[in-house]
Amino acid sequence: MSPSSESSVILTLTLTCLLLASVTCQSLRELGHIPAPHAAFASLVNMEDSKSVTARSTLVITGFNPIPLFHDTVYQVTEIGRHLDDLSNAPVTEVTRGVTWPNEARQVPDAVFGRTGLIAVAGGFLVPLKDHGSLTLFDLDLSPPAKHALTSSSGEDSKWFYHRVEWKDMNGDGLLDLLTCRARTHLLGSTEGQMVWFEHPQENALSHPWQSHVIADGPDVFFTVTSLPTSEGDKECIITAGFFSKSLNIYWTTSPQNRWDDVSMIQKRVIDNTIGDAFDVTVTDLNLDGTLDLMVTNNALTHASLFAYTVPADFRTGDFSRRVLSTGYTSRTSGTGHGAPGSALLVSPRTDVTAQKPYILVSGDDAGQAFLVQPSSNSTSDWSYQQSVFLDVGHGTVGGIAAGDVDGDGYNEVFVPAFNEGKVYVFTFKP
Repeated sequence: MSPSSESSVILTLTLTCLLLASVTCQSLRELGHIPAPHAAFASLVNMEDSKSVTARSTLVITGFNPIPLFHDTVYQVTEIGRHLDDLSNAPVTEVTRGVTWPNEARQVPDAVFGRTGLIAVAGGFLVPLKDHGSLTLFDLDLSPPAKHALTSSSGEDSKWFYHRVEWKDMNGDGLLDLLTCRARTHLLGSTEGQMVWFEHPQENALSHPWQSHVIADGPDVFFTVTSLPTSEGDKECIITAGFFSKSLNIYWTTSPQNRWDDVSMIQKRVIDNTIGDAFDVTVTDLNLDGTLDLMVTNNALTHASLFAYTVPADFRTGDFSRRVLSTGYTSRTSGTGHGAPGSALLVSPRTDVTAQKPYILVSGDDAGQAFLVQPSSNSTSDWSYQQSVFLDVGHGTVGGIAAGDVDGDGYNEVFVPAFNEGKVYVFTFKP
């Protein structure tokens, strides 16, 4: 490159950053990768008892083998912050081979059992011999991690597959129950879904399966629990992204005590049933205007999108206005069961900067890429975004992304599973 060309590039980059109107012009830098066969979902668990910042975070990776009768694995890398300089030699250990097709692994809030170090793993999928799912807890404070099954290996609850769990007191007894969505397929190919909660027992909660209660038919994979405005004040609700049912829905209860154990008091509203396979939903204030938004992805072979829905003054009656933040996501693998993108994750490059619009990390799923979607400016009226690819694994699958500052340097690290390569790529926002 000639000196004049270099000057032109520098000038262009400078002007671009100035046009971003106080939004930090920042990119991701690759640190290396961690070996993990069939890596599918990454998550970070905060071990609060650790005194050192670099020892506080455990990276949990789920990996499912698509071949029936072959085992699946949940991995962990303890004290991940200590290993960023030598990721290929990070101590990857097995949590279990005892969960069929493990999907998301999420930290259990301390308030559920009054302790740290627990994760909940949701399992199962529509693959033959792996479609009987489960909900399982693991205690990472113990070596090897102790296992607690919340669903039995037989009976009705084992005939479904599960992807995500949340924790919420559903019956007003003061104990946090497990909330989830589940799905199953039938011989003729049809798929049904349910939103269901599992009741936290008053005693011996970790010694036997929990009782399930169906809330509604329809919801099937991902969802979120939140509070949204109404004319009488904020109200708790559940938003479901229907992948098989192809509908983005919202549920709430009319119970004066905000209980969900009486299905006759549960109301439902369709937010949008025109985007096809709704993949995931997150609630946030995307443009920092003081009004909440829904960040939603759909999943398709071609032309899928990342959407924003502005929450109305009363979510029960008002219109959710929809905007497209980025589009054109396309699967590199054709055929049934493939699509792009996956979930979207909010992240700030620096942990001490909160007055700027968040960045968005998008898992490409079968697009084989991971995307960084940055706001074009910090103006509340500007809904334009700039998208770049920060990982490209070709004709492979990129799974669920995790992010957090694991080494205490003030910059967030990003963990991206590459399923076909059997790796988790690690990036940092630190220049």
